[in-house]
Amino acid sequence: MKSCNYIFYTPEYQYPGMPHGEMCGDLMPCWHDGKYVFLFLYKYCIYAVETADFVHYSDARLVLRNGTPDEQDWHAATGSICEKNGTYYFYYTGFCEGNRGKEGRYEQAILRAYSTDMLHWQKDTGFFMAPDEEHYMPPHWRDPHVFWNESLKKYCMLVTACERDGAVQRSGCTAVYVSDDILEWEHYRTICSPRIYPTMECQDCFRMGDTWYLTYSSYEKQWETRYKTASSFEGPWKTPPFDDKFDGRDFYAAKTVSDGTHRYLVGWQSIRKDCSDHGRYIWGGNVLVHELVQRKDGTLGVKLPDTIRSSFRNRKNCVFEKMQGLWTKEKGAGRDDSRTEENPLTGDMSFRGSAYDGFGWARLSSMPNVCMIHAVLTWEEGTQAAGVMFHTEGDRLEHWCQLRLEPQHNRICLERSGKTELDQYFDEERSVKFEGTSAEITILTSNEIIVAYVNDTALSGRCYAAKPGSAGVFVEYGMVRADVFEVYEGECENIPG
Repeated sequence: MKSCNYIFYTPEYQYPGMPHGEMCGDLMPCWHDGKYVFLFLYKYCIYAVETADFVHYSDARLVLRNGTPDEQDWHAATGSICEKNGTYYFYYTGFCEGNRGKEGRYEQAILRAYSTDMLHWQKDTGFFMAPDEEHYMPPHWRDPHVFWNESLKKYCMLVTACERDGAVQRSGCTAVYVSDDILEWEHYRTICSPRIYPTMECQDCFRMGDTWYLTYSSYEKQWETRYKTASSFEGPWKTPPFDDKFDGRDFYAAKTVSDGTHRYLVGWQSIRKDCSDHGRYIWGGNVLVHELVQRKDGTLGVKLPDTIRSSFRNRKNCVFEKMQGLWTKEKGAGRDDSRTEENPLTGDMSFRGSAYDGFGWARLSSMPNVCMIHAVLTWEEGTQAAGVMFHTEGDRLEHWCQLRLEPQHNRICLERSGKTELDQYFDEERSVKFEGTSAEITILTSNEIIVAYVNDTALSGRCYAAKPGSAGVFVEYGMVRADVFEVYEGECENIPG
């Protein structure tokens, strides 16, 4: 198994024609013995990797092999691990498409395995949790998520299910089963049924302070990971008023893990067919980890984990090339002038650009393949757009990517050059509630992967045609000032592409 061990883990490098299921699918994270263990779907089996920092990963190991076409777990799929008295129980989904339509057999069922060391697992052949057709409607019956619920003083199992008499493609709900001993289960209730989604997949539930959170993934329009909030486990579960997503449409099937202090959201970033910007999005991808941030109003944002940020230590020398528009160099407000001309953009110097008649930009640094860009931008009221240019090539800006901030529309976008009406490419975008006229930006790149953070909002995407190139700042119909602009090289730049 040829894997990539730098930030965006995947069991295999992507290649044109890659079969379905060859990348990471449906991450099932847990905290064990001072490390994060990520179980994931791969080749219809369950594998696991370990990491202490979300930068370096162990070799993947097989957790559960799938069964034969005649067995319920012909495809072993999403579940969760929960521990009791030194024994680890892995509840997972058994898919057997050959059972579809057969009397007394099920396309999806919930199965169980157990271990005493998290390394060696034994399937519990005596356990079989068939779809509960008394309360719910087949065929959706999967993704068991088991956890100890301190409020109920019971183990809870969330199950992806559908209302028994719900509308077609609008009956996805959260079924809950409870147990005193983590072995025997009984129906508790449906805690969330918004009558919007065909299913609410890969659910997770946790409490931060006085607020409960229910995360889930849905595909009724596009792949998205969302969340709801409540003051109690039973609900009512409400949708945050401004934004209920964690990332863009590339980020899916994410679940959370906590080390007791921080909580992280772990999902996969989708790949595109045939490693092409023209290819459609397909199931599976690279591991993407966000740290959750609880805002004062109880809503959730995300940030780049500190362990990833601290792995970028080698700062590139900055330059100042005026490309288009009017640009000047200024001393940073309230800062000393101790930095050199070779490395000016670290907070001591700022660069101001204006283009009131359209687009302007300045090149500020070269960039390596594995790269982190950190910037603080301030713009003038009324400015239509500003942001970071990266992966730029050519004196006439023949190729480029950009993170575009649109303050008047409370929106950020990832865009690239070379779009046509034939490739059906669309911009990745998110809603952002800008406070004032400035923003802190962090962008990670590695091969074709792009992950951007604007304040506490994330947006990920891919650009297969991109080369490292250079980076800078742009503005459209207004003025922008770069108070900070730093480019860092990742410590594992020698990882092959």
